[in-house]
Amino acid sequence: MGLTKYFEWITIIGASLILGVLSYVAAVYLYQIDFLGYNGNPAYEIITVEAGQFYWKFIYPNGTSSSILKIKAGNLYKLEMYSEDVIHSLFVPELGYKIDVFPNYKTTMWIKIDKPGTYNIYCAEYCGTFHYAMLSKIVVE
Repeated sequence: MGLTKYFEWITIIGASLILGVLSYVAAVYLYQIDFLGYNGNPAYEIITVEAGQFYWKFIYPNGTSSSILKIKAGNLYKLEMYSEDVIHSLFVPELGYKIDVFPNYKTTMWIKIDKPGTYNIYCAEYCGTFHYAMLSKIVVE
């Protein structure tokens, strides 16, 4: 009976230690992913994506904007997305990207595309009468 009691405590403490170590490692790596290489010169570029009825607008760090997302192959990008009005969904079927964009909420998506080309962007969430016209492209150079 006494040995069973010690075995229970050893199991509980061992599991707690393993869970604690895994939590610490996950927190460190998640922090590094969110601030990847940031030392005043980040290893990624932040592009703001504005969704509205019935358009996509991509705002680059230098302040310019476009209805087409233009990026360089092999570079890492952080897309910070928000909606002006209703729920939208950025969908790029060729790349397997699909993420919902909500009003009053910033959604983040990381992308890195290695293959140059042009990829279609659709809105995969019904957002109104002209939903079918909410099209754009990603041009990877």
